[in-house]
Amino acid sequence: MSGVWNLSPIERSSTLEQVQPGAHLRELHLARELETSRGTVREAIRHLVQEGLVEYVLHRGNFVNALSLRDRLDVYVAREAIEVGVARRLLQTDAPADLAPLEEAMDELRREVEGHTRPTEEVIAADLRFHQELVRLAGSPRLDRAYDTLAAETRMLLRHHPDYPWQTYVEDHEKLLFALRDGDPRLPDLVVEHLRLSVDLLRGEIAGAAA
Repeated sequence: MSGVWNLSPIERSSTLEQVQPGAHLRELHLARELETSRGTVREAIRHLVQEGLVEYVLHRGNFVNALSLRDRLDVYVAREAIEVGVARRLLQTDAPADLAPLEEAMDELRREVEGHTRPTEEVIAADLRFHQELVRLAGSPRLDRAYDTLAAETRMLLRHHPDYPWQTYVEDHEKLLFALRDGDPRLPDLVVEHLRLSVDLLRGEIAGAAA
């Protein structure tokens, strides 16, 4: 975690991988364990609070945020707003988009998924890289920064995602790439369909928890 405040939000989120949701982040303990200064740890935690990965509780300190089921649904509401907006913008733009980074991300996802029936850290990273490259096609640094925070939250929740039909995992992403490549007017609807599969799974989990 040393120098974590220089990393992207998604990279910072990976530092919490071994920390249980709700865990108390104590500056002095972390500084000793990571052999860095308390100032560095304090700055890292401040960024994590801003990104929603850590919650500050008055008079108690900083705690790893445990995303509720409804929090997870909200992540997808925000992602849909951004990704569908990007898809529409790309269809309205006359200049051809440079799809090479997106195609490279798709190739990485194909490689990482092979032989797995559950998401590994590598699969999750490849998945999020694909969606980040899609958003980057809009050419907006501010949009990229906003989406990076959502990607960091998505990374945390994908580790405990309800059962996904992994046999179609690659195909689900290929549909988006092919539609973008072909200028298919259905692209925004395909993005919605792609994201709402996870939303439906999460809603099923909420219904099960309430039963």
